[in-house]
Amino acid sequence: MNEIKVLREKIKKLKVLFVDDEVDIRNGTGIFLRKFFDTVVICGNGKEGLETFLNQQDFDVVITDIVMPVLDGIEMSKEIRKIDPQAYIVILTASRGTKDLEKNISNMTLQKPLSFEDMLVVMNQLESRND
Repeated sequence: MNEIKVLREKIKKLKVLFVDDEVDIRNGTGIFLRKFFDTVVICGNGKEGLETFLNQQDFDVVITDIVMPVLDGIEMSKEIRKIDPQAYIVILTASRGTKDLEKNISNMTLQKPLSFEDMLVVMNQLESRND
């Protein structure tokens, strides 16, 4: 447990953009993410997420769903990569068989809903990336 506290201290200042079109997922995951990060900005679709990223451009982590109206998470992630090739992107999906997304679009692909164990993996990668 102490290791988790130390890890959280190392990454809590990172700014997170979370994008999902489902209200319940946004609310629940938003609460969950705020346990680890001080700044979590939540958007309801890819277009809103991309505009927020463009306007603030200081996000350390982008966590997004794939299937959303207006602009899906894949297209949003591709645009974010053009703006910031070093952006750390985590794609959440309810479907299986999307691991190949990691190669080109995201740093990591995880199953929805985001679990504590998944969050530990993300935290460890972020911590090692920011050393």
